[in-house]
Amino acid sequence: MAAVVQTHERECAVCTNDFNTPKILPCGHLLCRQCVISWIKSKSDPGCPLCTCPIIDNEDNSSQSSANVVDALPTDNVMEAIVENASILVKSDMCTVCDDVTAEYICMQCFEKMCPSCMKIHRKMVVSRSHDVESVSTVTPERLAASRPALCADHVTEKAEFVCVDHNLAICTPCFSNKHRACLDVKSLDEKMKSAEDAIGSLKEKLIKAEGKLKQAIHNLNVRVQTADVTEQQNMALVDKTCDRLQSMVDDCRKELKKLISDSVSKFKKSLCDVQSELDKRLGKVTSHKHLVTRATTVRPRPALIHAAQTLTDRVNSLDLSDKVEAELLVTPSSEITKYCDDVERDIGDELMSIREIVVVEKPVLVFHENCGTNIRLTNFRKTARKVEPDKYSDGVIVSRDAMAVNVLYEVRIDEINTSAGSNLLFGVMGVPPTQLTLPSWSFNLKDSVFIWQNGVRYKGIVIRSNVVKALKLLKVGSRVGLLVDSSNDLHFYADGQDQGVAAKNVPQPCFALFELCYNVSQVTALPTSRRT
Repeated sequence: MAAVVQTHERECAVCTNDFNTPKILPCGHLLCRQCVISWIKSKSDPGCPLCTCPIIDNEDNSSQSSANVVDALPTDNVMEAIVENASILVKSDMCTVCDDVTAEYICMQCFEKMCPSCMKIHRKMVVSRSHDVESVSTVTPERLAASRPALCADHVTEKAEFVCVDHNLAICTPCFSNKHRACLDVKSLDEKMKSAEDAIGSLKEKLIKAEGKLKQAIHNLNVRVQTADVTEQQNMALVDKTCDRLQSMVDDCRKELKKLISDSVSKFKKSLCDVQSELDKRLGKVTSHKHLVTRATTVRPRPALIHAAQTLTDRVNSLDLSDKVEAELLVTPSSEITKYCDDVERDIGDELMSIREIVVVEKPVLVFHENCGTNIRLTNFRKTARKVEPDKYSDGVIVSRDAMAVNVLYEVRIDEINTSAGSNLLFGVMGVPPTQLTLPSWSFNLKDSVFIWQNGVRYKGIVIRSNVVKALKLLKVGSRVGLLVDSSNDLHFYADGQDQGVAAKNVPQPCFALFELCYNVSQVTALPTSRRT
C-alpha cells in the first residue's frame, strides 16, 4: 500500500509552514533550507529540534558559513514534489474555466480542475481525450506527483526518454543525439527508473529489518530493567528481614545495605538507559529514513526519484543499523548482603557480649573513642578505624574509649598499608582522657603521653629498645600490634601476640591506648582484649 503523507508531515517543525526546499538532516528529519540556516545561527550547538541529534556532523564545517553548510545537506526532492502538488490540490476549489462553479474533477496530466460540464468537454477534445481525469476527492499529492511525465532538463516541454548519468540529467531524444552524444554513460529512462526503484525497495527492506531489530533490542532492555527492579525488591526484602531480626541496632546497617543494592541497580539501570538512548537515536534515524524511502516509492516515474535513490542510498549506508550495544551485566549483591548480614550478626553478638561482660564481669574491651578527627572513619561499632584520605598526614589519631586496665593486652590488627606513604608506625599511650583530645594530633599535652615509632620514644628522651624497633620493621597486613601496662606502670609492646619487651617505663596513669594512622598504616581493627600475667 502506498504511503500517504499527512498534512502535518508536510510542515516544517520550525516555521510550521509547508516545506520550502526541504533539507534532509543527518538524523533523517526535514527542515526548510532557510529554517535550518536560521536555526544554526541562533544556537551555539545546534541540534535537530525534533530529536536533538547534531545538524553539523563534521567539526570541519565550523569554519564554513551557515548557508554553505546547509546547501551541503541533500534536498528531499520527493517531499518537494509532494508539497508542490499538494498546493495544486488545495489552491482553489473552483473550476478553472467556470470561475463561479465548484470543481469536482482534476486532470492528472494537465492539472486543470473542472466542473462536470468542463470535464465532458475535456474528454472530447483531441488533445486531451487520452488524459486521465479523476475526482478531486480521491486524488492525493503523491498520485498527482507520480502522474507527472518526466520532462527534458533543457526542453521542459519535451518528454524525457533518457538519463545522462555523466551529467545527472533527464534528457529527450534530440538532446541525446546532439548535446550528450559524447557522454559515456547514457541510459534509457525506464532502465534507470527500474534501477532506482530496485535500490529504493532494497533500502526499505534493509531499514524495516533494522527497525525491527532495534525495537526488539529496546524491548529486551526494558525486560532487563524490569528484572532489575524485581531483583532490587527481592534484595530489599532480604535486607528488611535481616534488619527486623536485629531490631534497632541494625538501622544503620539497613541503610548501608539498601544503598549498596540501590547503587548497584542504579549503575546497571543507568547503563541500560545509556544503551537504550543510543538505540533510540539509531531507531529514530532508521524510522526517519524509512519514511523518506517509503515516500520515495510513491513518486514514479519522476527524475526526483533517481536523485533520491542515490541520496538515500548514501545516507542509509552511512547509518549505524546495528542493534548491538554493550551494557553492563547485572551484578546481584545478594552474596555480599548475606555475608555482610552474617558479619553484622556476629559483630552485634560480640558487641552485646562485650557490653554484658563490661556490666557483669567488668572485662576490658578495646573500642575507639569517637573523637578521632575528620580523617578517620569508625565502623564496626567503633572497632575499625580507616583513614578517609590515606595520604593525608594529620587527623589520624584513634584512642581507646576507656582507660587501660593493668596486665591487659590491647591489640589492633593491621588491615591495610599504604605503600606510597612513609614507613614509620606511631602508637603508644596518652595520659589525658580522649574527651580532651584536640586535633591535629600534635596539639594535645605531650608531657603526659608516650609515642612509640621506629626511630624512638617521644617521652622524656627515653629511647626505645632495639628489639622493639626490629619487630616494628617486620609489620605487614594481618600483623597484630599490642600494648600492655604492667603493675609497675611499664609499657610493653606486643607483635603478633608475642611480648617484645618493655618499650617505656613509668607511663602516666590512668592512660589510654593510642594509635596514630598518619604514616603508612591506613586501617586497623581492634581485637578482643586478653589478660596476661
